Amino acid sequence: MSNDMSHHIKIYRNVFLGLLILTVFTVGASYIHFDKEWLGVALGLAIACAKGYLVASYFMHLNDEKRFIYLTLLITIACFLVLFLMPTLWHNNTLKSPSNIPIQNGEVYKNYDKSTKSGGEY
Repeated sequence: MSNDMSHHIKIYRNVFLGLLILTVFTVGASYIHFDKEWLGVALGLAIACAKGYLVASYFMHLNDEKRFIYLTLLITIACFLVLFLMPTLWHNNTLKSPSNIPIQNGEVYKNYDKSTKSGGEY
């Protein structure tokens, strides 16, 4: 067996052991009672992110593609922020909602009275 092959085997063995230890942590964390639910969820997600990183970086060989990964992550964050902020901006009417509210079969309310919550002309 060549030295290069034994180096890869050592890396994969260490990743396997890391995943095994993190799995034990996950099971152990499920038996811990947290006063606040979000602490348990945060701990579970942190362990899952560490396991996901190990699998993606070593088994999927993404360790060598950092530039592409960062670009993909940046695009994902930008899309998430747009999708997350759009309803907030619509709720505050920052995006200027349309004055006509479409309803079934293409009909449109024209004079919607907000005080009585009744529709206007069709």
